Amino acid sequence: MSKVSKKDKIRRNLILRSLFEHGILSLTDLSKSTGITIPVLKKVLSKIKREGLVERVKLNKTNGAGRPPIYFKLSKQGGFILGIDIGRTFTNYILLDLEKNIVNERRIKSFRLENPEEFIENIYDEILDFLKESKVSLKKILGIGIAIPGVVKTKEGRSETYLKFKNKTVREAFQEKFKKPIQIEHDAKAMALGELWFGKARGLKNVLCLNLGWGIGLGIIIDGKIYYGNDGFAGEFGHIQVVQDGDICYCGKYGCLETVASGRAITEIARKKILGGRQTILTKTPDFKIENVDAIKIIEAANQGDQFSLEILEEAGYYIGSGISYLINLFNPEKIIFGGGITLASKFIIDSIISTAMKKSLTHINKSLTFEVSDLGYRAGAIGVAMLAVKDLFEVEHLQPIKFV
Repeated sequence: MSKVSKKDKIRRNLILRSLFEHGILSLTDLSKSTGITIPVLKKVLSKIKREGLVERVKLNKTNGAGRPPIYFKLSKQGGFILGIDIGRTFTNYILLDLEKNIVNERRIKSFRLENPEEFIENIYDEILDFLKESKVSLKKILGIGIAIPGVVKTKEGRSETYLKFKNKTVREAFQEKFKKPIQIEHDAKAMALGELWFGKARGLKNVLCLNLGWGIGLGIIIDGKIYYGNDGFAGEFGHIQVVQDGDICYCGKYGCLETVASGRAITEIARKKILGGRQTILTKTPDFKIENVDAIKIIEAANQGDQFSLEILEEAGYYIGSGISYLINLFNPEKIIFGGGITLASKFIIDSIISTAMKKSLTHINKSLTFEVSDLGYRAGAIGVAMLAVKDLFEVEHLQPIKFV
């Protein structure tokens, strides 16, 4: 990239990022937020307007001299961002416009993750159908964020668990297929990003976001930013040992939290106990089959007062709470946010989690701590990874803007 084109890209991205973060801005405010002089701003804005990304706004305000200042904002129809949160059981799609409005959303059963080539074709077809329903063309998509479960190297766009292509990373495979900028993120970190931008972590500095679903993940927010650790793997909370000599986990270790408290574990424990003769309303339906018993049905049964299901959920809550007590002592968070499918049983499992966590953590550390269930629900991950895609689109730091603005 030449010095001139680099300078143009920096100025363009600084303007777009500032408008995305702040909404409607005057030329003066835009100059202050970007460090770009007003004459240069006008030239660059003229180019961006021709792309359809920015538009002028008429406001009934004056600058004191009778002349109304010129205001700009991102064009709602100028481009769109797609966020995809791929889970082991469900996949969530979110389409955002440049004013951060949700244009459309979709939740479907996940395609099989075992065959990556087949998976990417299925996702591609699903996205085209989703965009058609949204009345948005693929050409209008500026970037795509994709959250995936398992062990993820965010910087490399690589998964160590799922969607392992032979000679390319997950990011490279999706970029080849979609011809769009792609960002890959771990599902729990994507959830934390969603909470940080739009949810209950907004404006806070130190928050832990627990993703309680088929697996158990943790998004760590420190000083208002996602914490990744040295290699990007921070947050593998589901793989701390909570049961000495417990069952083997799919990670290869024994007694992990995921073996006793994840959606997968709750399902397996319930099935074993039912086959062992435990009584539950789950077996009373005419079409009962043991393979149909899953975490969702256990939650539904608990909501009907089924003692068997209540015991399973409360026990899972105890193990999760025990693990969280260590996190409280280590991180001293101001808030812990619960998200994921298991929170559908919040009145049963969350109470057990909180009471155990508070009992087992140090009082002087937990005294100002609050717990909340996410309002974003299953949207959090898709929204978070969409915002990550936006951040990457308008990112300028690697270009050393101070030298060129």
